[in-house]
Amino acid sequence: MRLTPSTAAVALAGAVALVATAVPAQAAPATVDLQLLGINDFHGRLQSPATVNGQAVGGAAQLIGLVDQLRATNPNTAFISAGDNIGASTFVSAINDDNPTLDVLNAGGLAVSAVGNHEFDKGMTDLLGRVIPRSQFDYLGANVYSGGVRALPAYSVQELGGVRVGYIGVVTVQTAELVSPDGIRDVEFRDPVAEANTVAAELSDGDEGNGEADVVVLITHEGAAAANIRSADDLAADPVFGGFMRAGADIDAIFSGHTHQPYAFVAPIPGTNRTRPVIQGGDYGKLISKVTLTVDTATGDVTASTAALVDVVGAPSNGTVAGIVDAAVANAAVLGAQPLGKITADVKRAYTDGNENRGLESPLGNFIADVQLEGTKDAGRGGAQIAFMNPGGLRTDLLYAPDGVVTYSEAFAVQPFSNDVITQTLTGAQIKAVLEEQWQPEGASRPKLHLGVSKGFSYRYVVDAPRGAHITSITLDGKPINPAGTYRVTSNSFLAAGGDNFTTLSKGTDRVTTGDNDLTLLTAYLAKHSPVTADPAPRATTGPACTESVTGTHRGALTVRSGLVCVTGATVKGAITVLPGASLIVDGGTVQGAITALLGGTVEIDDATVTGAISLIGSTGAVTVTDGTIKGAVSVLAGRGGVTLDTNTVTGAALLSGNTGTAVNTVAANTVTGALACTGNTPAPVNDGRPNTVRGLALGQCAGR
Repeated sequence: MRLTPSTAAVALAGAVALVATAVPAQAAPATVDLQLLGINDFHGRLQSPATVNGQAVGGAAQLIGLVDQLRATNPNTAFISAGDNIGASTFVSAINDDNPTLDVLNAGGLAVSAVGNHEFDKGMTDLLGRVIPRSQFDYLGANVYSGGVRALPAYSVQELGGVRVGYIGVVTVQTAELVSPDGIRDVEFRDPVAEANTVAAELSDGDEGNGEADVVVLITHEGAAAANIRSADDLAADPVFGGFMRAGADIDAIFSGHTHQPYAFVAPIPGTNRTRPVIQGGDYGKLISKVTLTVDTATGDVTASTAALVDVVGAPSNGTVAGIVDAAVANAAVLGAQPLGKITADVKRAYTDGNENRGLESPLGNFIADVQLEGTKDAGRGGAQIAFMNPGGLRTDLLYAPDGVVTYSEAFAVQPFSNDVITQTLTGAQIKAVLEEQWQPEGASRPKLHLGVSKGFSYRYVVDAPRGAHITSITLDGKPINPAGTYRVTSNSFLAAGGDNFTTLSKGTDRVTTGDNDLTLLTAYLAKHSPVTADPAPRATTGPACTESVTGTHRGALTVRSGLVCVTGATVKGAITVLPGASLIVDGGTVQGAITALLGGTVEIDDATVTGAISLIGSTGAVTVTDGTIKGAVSVLAGRGGVTLDTNTVTGAALLSGNTGTAVNTVAANTVTGALACTGNTPAPVNDGRPNTVRGLALGQCAGR
């Protein structure tokens, strides 16, 4: 910030008087270098979150050790944070309500922090009543309002090297979508750039009544979302963060967060010939955002600046912080080592190229939905028929250990938010609306959030459809959902309050909660069903819309001549024949005859009873037969789109032969009363660790499976 003329005049008069009345032993320096050390998105990573060449990197003790080391090089140093210090934390911090993390930051001399969205995870009451009182630093939120007034301090002015530094804190406007609405009722998150500009102007207007600063630093819990940011131009082009790059000229530096990206640039200030640092330090305390501001002590002008990211690798540990961490680890170990049950294989989130993808169906999401449905399906516990799980509530995978044991700490790491579980009544039309809301509104942090859904509930969707028209069919236990009917639906309290833009889930009726939270239901499920095998079968399928739908009772044989025919919860009193190029979906219901397809497209048979043989030859699309009762032999020959034969009871033999292509062939968890033979399939069928029960011979590629 530059001094106003009136302030400059006062400073000049003071300087003249000083020269006239005293001769200093040594002239004051013309400039002073301020060193600002920032972190963002620490998320309670008390212990090392990474390794480099086998060496632990990061963790609270090493992070504060590096702060100490850098502080020793310049006494005019401030340690600051861009928010999400707590929340979505690892077990050691979270099981202790993140208090050890706050204690660590206190011990490290944190001067100021913006609030992040995760500071609101337990609601405004917890933030104001516990988090802020325990914090020996200022928590700022200039754009957080309640009842039309600011609910948190907008700024903090602190002296550093004789310079008044004004810190402004703001948080992403998406906070209202990212935390449980119940905890932030009557809280409003306004435009962070506009609020920052307003406060920066007040700190620079020469009016001591509204605060004054020589240098203004914006700390924002918002950042550029794109990976591999290469230049300040990339930041300016970001659809969300670009607005911060155009923030007012009163702001001398910008520390950012929220998007967990590393970048450091000295960027032009629009409308001026000056520049300012813009920086974000990745996440979890693995990097420190280091900014140096050279300030003219006479004018308050920033005459030079630098921005760099400093890796914590090789930094010493701070002994006091190490002691805080050790105590937290010891306390967490007592609770965390408790075994809850066993699993038979990994249960994972969805991934694309090794990165979590919340827009895809997740085996873990479906599993947690199964857990919550079981815990709430009894009449006295909500009478649930369906359960939904948001992907953002799954913070890590449930991984199989050599002994299969799942501990309390491992279960907690999957769902660290301790959300209540709520069952409510929704109409069939509302359920469709919920599924449509998976495609997020413009400006959301992700274009799609794929809900986990409970077993017995399935739907079909079209990817490239207009908003509100993606879902083409929905079934429950093999029967179509009635738009006018009512259903009991369970979700966690975050979703039930409309979180992640699932606003329809906030509009249900007859709400019931058992007093359980998501973690207690998971622990009970593991104890009851150990060893647990999660059902990997997909519950959402994509493809073209049905060209013909069959429901109710179809008398006589059914011939599928072209397009996609969807048989949903129907009773077909006769055989089904699929002609070349046509596709068939049978979802629930009964087929009183054989199903045959020669050179057909996609064939999906799910949760159906077929009183005849299934013979599918030369299919060009995927062949899926799951959760069915097949009273006859099953033959899948010379297919090219992949074969899944999973969790069926087959009264007769099952043969897979000559199926080729790149898709995985799966033959798992079936009960076959005759022989199971697999020959010439590429790739060879797998059972995902869920062996088949075969009363006849198991031959070829399926031998021993």
